[in-house]
Amino acid sequence: MTQQQRETDAGCDACLGMVFDVVPDGLCILSADRTILRMNRAMSGWFHGEGDFVGRPCRDVLAVKGCLCEDCPAALILDGHAGRMKELAIPLPGGGERHLELTASRLPGVDDGRDGVLLFARDVSVRKAAERELLKANQDIELLLSSIGSILISLDGQGSVTRWNRAAVELLGLAGGQALGADFFDLDIGWDWTPVRQAVEACRRTAASVRLDEIRLRTAGRERFLGLTANPVPSPDGRAPGVLILGRDITGFKVREALASHEVKMQSIGRLAAGIAHEINTPVQYVSYNAGFLEGAFTDLLRLVETYRQTLSALRRAGEGDGHAAGLAPALERAEREADLDYLVKEIPAALANSRKGLRQVADIVRAMRQFSHPGGGEKTFFDINAALKDALLVSRNEWKDTARLETQLDADLPPVCGLPQELGQVFLNLILNAAQAMEEARGDRSGVVGAITARTERQGGFVAVSVADTGPGIPEDVRGRIFEPFFTTKEVGKGTGQGLSLAYAVVERHGGDITFETVPGEGTVFTVRLPIDGPEGHSGSTAG
Repeated sequence: MTQQQRETDAGCDACLGMVFDVVPDGLCILSADRTILRMNRAMSGWFHGEGDFVGRPCRDVLAVKGCLCEDCPAALILDGHAGRMKELAIPLPGGGERHLELTASRLPGVDDGRDGVLLFARDVSVRKAAERELLKANQDIELLLSSIGSILISLDGQGSVTRWNRAAVELLGLAGGQALGADFFDLDIGWDWTPVRQAVEACRRTAASVRLDEIRLRTAGRERFLGLTANPVPSPDGRAPGVLILGRDITGFKVREALASHEVKMQSIGRLAAGIAHEINTPVQYVSYNAGFLEGAFTDLLRLVETYRQTLSALRRAGEGDGHAAGLAPALERAEREADLDYLVKEIPAALANSRKGLRQVADIVRAMRQFSHPGGGEKTFFDINAALKDALLVSRNEWKDTARLETQLDADLPPVCGLPQELGQVFLNLILNAAQAMEEARGDRSGVVGAITARTERQGGFVAVSVADTGPGIPEDVRGRIFEPFFTTKEVGKGTGQGLSLAYAVVERHGGDITFETVPGEGTVFTVRLPIDGPEGHSGSTAG
């Protein structure tokens, strides 16, 4: 080698040394026994600290700063294995950590002909901080999505589930682990899939939101109503768009809607009933007056007839010697026989009494109709629970009179109960009508079979219990858990709306009470309503007169 070549090589070595030191990443050359042969400025600043480092084992310089010997990249390279990246977190003097990625490469012949190792360290603290911020943001987003009360389901372009929030778990009955990654249309969800599938397909086809206002969901023995919206999610790479399904439980809304509809219907029926009651009441009053007049007049006529009889007897005695007087007696007797006076004397009072009784019943019906048709106020008041139950029995008599006999066991010492009489009257009416329909079902074509409906009231501590029992067929076991669900009915189409018991449940719950039932197949059912005497919050309204 010439002098010029030696000078050129020396100059190159000096340049390489300068490059080695100014590289912003950490560089460290280790011998075959992992002794430090050289370390650049960046690596020295991160690991070295004070004193000379050349000739010292790497464990004395690097390990004390957190580069532990387990899974050492240099050891793996020297043992003939493939290189592996290692992440380190080195504590900083002022607090905090510096995050490094450490890799190793074999360096041939650097240690007296033996292979050494080049350690390469890159500061990734900024990236790690960004990853932490991104992770925190993702966690915040997940927390937000989990806390949303609405269903949130995300589908990719192939229909696989990519997101399934907590509301979806709770309402649809499937854990996220069961749903994530699965084909959405293969999931076991108890709703009508046809409109849901059509909505998702239309959303993808039109790239517009598609709304489903009412989807029935049956899960865990319960029936609920959901409102769903399928929203398009464009794919950035031009592939098939995804779909974001948002949904909420609208069962409460449907119940309130049914209650409002029921209230409007009852107000209309109430106005009609009030008009009918008014129209009936006027003729009933004068017929009742006339019946009273006839009863008194007939009593007076009977006294007159008795006087006539006495006169006839006197004429007969006086006319024994008078031909004209003797001729009057047979004519009067003949007229009495033709009129069948004895029969009239017996039957006319009975007919008048029955008429008066019937008129009293009509008057009671009119009064009950007025009570049911009265719109009532929004404030609760104290009222007679027995009277409300009697009114319900009276106005529903036509429904049960041919199929059941009525038994009442009413506690005469019940205190007034605080509530809305019209609403609770509707509850009792619904229970009685259900009992009547159960009796009709049990009777079938057996015209001679008559069951029993028993209405009972009693006090239970701070509550009043009202029960309506029937001797019908009972409630099948497979539907008992759904009896109070909105719109659920076991009746034939056209015979039931499924709102009666659900509305009764809502009304009783609003009054702070509860409604339960006991049933035995083939023997009958008992529905019991328990109401707090002083109302749900100890309300002290004015006593009803």
